[in-house]
Amino acid sequence: MRLELLWEGKHETLSQKPQKISLQEDLKKAINPKKDFPKHQIFEGDNLFVLNHNKNEWKERFKIIYIDPPYNTGNTDFYYKDKFKAKENEDSHTNWLNFIYPRLKYAKEVLHENGAIFISIDDYELYHLKLICDEIFGPQNFVSNFVRVNKAGAGHDSKKVAVEYDYVLCYAKNFKNLTFSKEILKPETDPKYKLKDKHVKFRGKYYLRDLDYRGSYSHSLDYGIETPDGKTIFSGGVLGKPNTWRWGKAKFEWGLENDFIVFKKRDLGYKVYIKQYQFVDNKNQIRERKIPYRSLVNFSNSKGSNQLKAILDQSIFSYPKPIELIEYLLGLFKDEENVEVLDFFAGSGTTLHATMVFNQKNHQSFQCTLITNNENEICREVTYPRIEKVIAGYLNKQGKNIDGLTNNCLRYFKVK
Repeated sequence: MRLELLWEGKHETLSQKPQKISLQEDLKKAINPKKDFPKHQIFEGDNLFVLNHNKNEWKERFKIIYIDPPYNTGNTDFYYKDKFKAKENEDSHTNWLNFIYPRLKYAKEVLHENGAIFISIDDYELYHLKLICDEIFGPQNFVSNFVRVNKAGAGHDSKKVAVEYDYVLCYAKNFKNLTFSKEILKPETDPKYKLKDKHVKFRGKYYLRDLDYRGSYSHSLDYGIETPDGKTIFSGGVLGKPNTWRWGKAKFEWGLENDFIVFKKRDLGYKVYIKQYQFVDNKNQIRERKIPYRSLVNFSNSKGSNQLKAILDQSIFSYPKPIELIEYLLGLFKDEENVEVLDFFAGSGTTLHATMVFNQKNHQSFQCTLITNNENEICREVTYPRIEKVIAGYLNKQGKNIDGLTNNCLRYFKVK
């Protein structure tokens, strides 16, 4: 199925060829250029021109693309262009679509076959963005719309309701090839594990899980169990549908022998339970519990602001994304190797900062490329100085010395 969103000026936008450019490396801004560390890059210039210039070299290169484009909120005091209605008879949605569409076309070209793109957005352009992503990447490659709780306790001056969330829209280059890592559970902090027995040092604490199960029926799971008083009981109280036991007879006998089974006396007779332990599976093997990452996340804007203020005294970005949001998205690929990350709306440099922190925490070597213009000296006064300080170390606003992430390299290019 092919979906297409039409708007005024779309075909004219696609027919326009971006200006040809050349790139010049600023060697004075290079950091650790001769070290064998993850090699990050910053490109100072219009992202449309840089993407077009590098499209062949970067073809299917980046497994992760994260962008935080203008939301088209109409803010006139925002340093990035965030108001796309130029004349009285023009539609702001049309102008925004003409702006974002060709950039997403290039994004698809440089996205790895096993990769995914993540796009931060809010309600105003979400539904237009979803439609053009369906057209560019294909509706079959839609992965998720992450809902991010970005603030709380505010909105008293809201006109109708207080909106405390935005989104991160995610598409794969090829859904069948995309594999996300899973989140590791920490059962030692899970409150449902309350009970202890003689196996606690190896198996950890446990909770009781009913052996009786009502689901898809299987004859091999329907058999009699002898209780401590010599009686025989069946799942659901009778032999036959609909109930069965969770374990087959051989597995039950193994569990009984190895202290995984508990009989509890009730008014109407005995019930049978399985001991579900923290650190071992139902074969008494050590296991790491994993679950899929969630699409509802909570990363506040205020935290992102505080993180940037701790490094730089700047007034350009009021609400940059927190590094924890980007770390969360990078974590979806934490089991991958040779991962390259691209952010072509780099802004304050959060994505590269988060990548370096992620690498340190997870013993990884992800490489990150940023593209940002230098409107209002954004790149030279915010993006680059932030990364330079994070690598070198800095004194935060509280006077605490923050160690640098020194095992990183950086190259800096300017559009000429």
